Amino acid sequence: MESFDKFVIFVAERLKMLGAAFLFAMAVLTCVDVVGRLLGHPIFGAVELVSFMGVFAVALALPITQVRKGHVGVELLTSRLPARLRLFLFLCTESLSLALFVVVTWRMFLFGGRLKTSGEVSMNLHLPEYVIVYVLACCCAVLCLVFFSSILKTFRKFLKS
Repeated sequence: MESFDKFVIFVAERLKMLGAAFLFAMAVLTCVDVVGRLLGHPIFGAVELVSFMGVFAVALALPITQVRKGHVGVELLTSRLPARLRLFLFLCTESLSLALFVVVTWRMFLFGGRLKTSGEVSMNLHLPEYVIVYVLACCCAVLCLVFFSSILKTFRKFLKS
């Protein structure tokens, strides 16, 4: 099981780096576009590209954020519960999250297929929109692997306690 955990973390780390590259590209493109606008030569499609890169940056960061438990959580009540009950609640939460994101991933792949079939493209640059949906679906699939890995670890702790 440890090799599965290492694989999931390896993939999440690589996605994080790619997400950081998109974030950097967003900043550079925005700065160049602003300077270009001041000089009377804006970059055509810059707003569209920045919005797509923003989606990529957020989607690519989801798995590593879950690995590091960086999502917002409210522990006001749960921090006062016994350890075994906390582990049980965590198992329930992670299992429900996994179920939700399995459905989201599945539906996004279906939606991406429909967009590809219909030939849907972006308004200005005519970029295929299905690519964005497929990238999001792949990131959600990795997030599902992260949830599954976390459930296995928590279940082992729960059995030991």
